[in-house]
Amino acid sequence: MLRLICAATRLARQWHERILIPRWPHHLPPTRFLLFLVMLFGALAVLLNLHVRHAQLQTWVAIHGAEGTSLFSTADAPYFLYHAGLLKKGFDTNSYDSIRSYPNLAKEEIGATNESSSLRARPLLSVAIEHMASSADPIQLIESGNKVVLLSAALTAVMIIICFGAAGYWVEGSVAAIGGGLSLAYLTRSSIGRIDTDQLNLGFMYLIFGLVVFAGRADSRFTCLIWCGIAGITAHLFMWWYGKPELVVMATITLVWMLLCMQKSLVTMLTGSALFLALADITLFNPFGSNYLQHAISFEKFLFPNTFHTITEIKQLSLHAIITNISSSVWLGLIGLVGLAMFAIRHPVMAVAFSLLVAFGLLNFVIGNRAIFYSAPMLWFGVAFLINTLAGFIATRLACTDATTRRNQIAITVGSCIAMIIAWGNSPTNYVPQPSFPKPVLDGLVSLKDLADPDNSVVATWWDYGYASMFLNELPTLHDGGSQTTPTTHFLARGLLGSSSSQSVGIFKFLSSKGHEGIAAQKNIQELEAAFQAATNSLSPDLYLVVTQQMAGWMGSISKIANWDIEQGQPTPLTGNLEGAKTHYRPINCRFNAYPQHLTCAGQHIDLERGLIDGAPLLVGWTHAKDGAILRRRSFANDANQAFQIIQDNGRITAYLLHRQLYDSTFNKLYYLGEIDHPALSMHYDDYPHIRIYRIEGRPVTKSGPS
Repeated sequence: MLRLICAATRLARQWHERILIPRWPHHLPPTRFLLFLVMLFGALAVLLNLHVRHAQLQTWVAIHGAEGTSLFSTADAPYFLYHAGLLKKGFDTNSYDSIRSYPNLAKEEIGATNESSSLRARPLLSVAIEHMASSADPIQLIESGNKVVLLSAALTAVMIIICFGAAGYWVEGSVAAIGGGLSLAYLTRSSIGRIDTDQLNLGFMYLIFGLVVFAGRADSRFTCLIWCGIAGITAHLFMWWYGKPELVVMATITLVWMLLCMQKSLVTMLTGSALFLALADITLFNPFGSNYLQHAISFEKFLFPNTFHTITEIKQLSLHAIITNISSSVWLGLIGLVGLAMFAIRHPVMAVAFSLLVAFGLLNFVIGNRAIFYSAPMLWFGVAFLINTLAGFIATRLACTDATTRRNQIAITVGSCIAMIIAWGNSPTNYVPQPSFPKPVLDGLVSLKDLADPDNSVVATWWDYGYASMFLNELPTLHDGGSQTTPTTHFLARGLLGSSSSQSVGIFKFLSSKGHEGIAAQKNIQELEAAFQAATNSLSPDLYLVVTQQMAGWMGSISKIANWDIEQGQPTPLTGNLEGAKTHYRPINCRFNAYPQHLTCAGQHIDLERGLIDGAPLLVGWTHAKDGAILRRRSFANDANQAFQIIQDNGRITAYLLHRQLYDSTFNKLYYLGEIDHPALSMHYDDYPHIRIYRIEGRPVTKSGPS
């Protein structure tokens, strides 16, 4: 059987080399004309990518004015900005780690160590920002972060061109740099304000693959090993930039394939791969242990919800949506796929090498849509390859023997121009990102810097604000974007949805004083609840509970995380709730003609005097609040699960029909109603409807005051 396979492979290769290749239009040879085209189209690709990001920056400032200088468009940006600020000030990484996921990392020594003080301990993005910033002022750091975004856009275009140039298709690589760099899938993750690693992840990945292809096509073992070494060093920088060893492993697979097929030497393959991995210095990992693949997160005796399942940006897209995000239309996507199929026929070995880049789009069905942008340049390369191949066929048919080269040059030039126009014309060049957080929310977080005791204060809010809070006020937080899958997130969600302020205060104080060790010490949920109750009157740091308008919009995710059985590892559906464990503020259209006695909402008659909906006793109560304070309220003795709430802000009235859990929750009382019903709670900062910050006294409190 093995002999038959080898014989069939040999015959296929002979057919490919003797029959197909001579009849296929060749790409341009390495001449001065090709160099001119590469320089021209490459510069155009770089300039177009820069132009779009620069235009975004101008529009961003025009929309947000002077306030725009302190905004960012990803919740992870402050993580890198804060590290850059610490580096500028000369602090080591322990000073940051000690206030993250408080108090779980607070035992770390703040004193400098060789490891924590080294440049390698910082994210490479933070090092770049610090190098470009004139001071550690937050606005200066954000401005430098946006400069890095511009620089990354140019570098990404160059890296993509190098990748396809390694296969001999430099001009087509320029088209891929425009279409891929400006695709919706990638532009939304590399725009102004998006100070995150994604801005250069695409470039790094394609550069490594290009260097691997160069190694495979080398004309000697020595040259091959040189390319393997350069690829390994680049992979090492990529690990410093992003730190995902699985991506380097994908490049290693491609390297092994290229060396076996092109160098045809087992010794060269083993030596080159070993050199690449040694220089890349990747860490061991378990691909099946990724949080993307877990239903629940195990911690000691409990099973906590996987919060990744509530993140919008990693939800799965349909195949139609994937192609549209990459190429702007299904037809262009299909053209790109046809072009890639033609490339596979012409260069089967190279096509296999690049196939892993195409496969990123399919990872959508495993880890969600956040990785599909890696496939965008491949699809646009397919568009350019198809157009240029057709142009080459036409030129070959029209050419005389002595004019073939000139006609081929003209055909490739015209074909590439057409492909570039298509790529540019179908890119969302007018896209401008929205800030992750409104300026008033950031101002509220800044207020804590001067008013809170830095030695005895902790910020309690949803994880999205974690990095921003630490960056702006340098106070410890309970969780952030890097610790959202920990037990803290579940219990903080439970605290926000607690039916009484006393219950919520106990949970928050327990988390800030006992942390994960305290959770691990309890045998079951009953012991945990008793520990929470005991923490209500125990000593803890002062807590600053941040509630915002954005959090009201996130309540669907927060409630899914809160309503979870940590002993069974399953969601806990709410009684009388059609959406199971999920509850949120559901607006309903109403006519207020007979208010406050009656309302007609979405065709339903609501009796506000008896708590009836279409004559059935379905309401437990209703509340009318204006500008964050209660105007009217009424409760009913109905055995029901729904409540009605009217919110009047700035002259605008919105009615909500919501589950009683959310209606009675601590979040609803503190944010929408401004209701303080526990002696430990006091208002610290009020900029309703954007943000409210409440102080929870750390010392045991009685009705008369702190004890």
